[in-house]
Amino acid sequence: MKPFSILLIRLLGLYLFLNTLFATLPAMLGPNAGELWSGELLPVLIATVAVPMVGGVLLWCFAGPLAGRLHCNSDGDGEGSARIRDDDLVRAGTFLIGVYLLVRHTGTLVGMYATSGVVAYGDPLVAVAGLGMTLGGGAVTAVYRRVKYFGDRR
Repeated sequence: MKPFSILLIRLLGLYLFLNTLFATLPAMLGPNAGELWSGELLPVLIATVAVPMVGGVLLWCFAGPLAGRLHCNSDGDGEGSARIRDDDLVRAGTFLIGVYLLVRHTGTLVGMYATSGVVAYGDPLVAVAGLGMTLGGGAVTAVYRRVKYFGDRR
């Protein structure tokens, strides 16, 4: 399960980096690209471009240690193990979705606050939910187990 998690974490990092790059590249190569580097728009550029791109690079570089912490290094499954439990998939998926939500909405939150001083109340809520999903994958897995075995008498 750990190699699968490493692959997914790296794919998420690559997605965050490339999605942000391709979304902002036309504006940076356009005729008014010099305006992006002005004092007013620089904090927005840093918050909405640099935060997801740096987050993507960090996810790519630290995929191994993150996967080890995600699985608590206690699975005992080696490279040749083909058995993947559904609980592990739920834990890995919850972690990846949480990281994506945290990085994306933290950048949006900082960018909006830097430009207009206004806080969109949905972004902090989603960022906190993403943080909870990142750090508390065990709770989501426990809820998944309860739903999965609901009504099953053992």
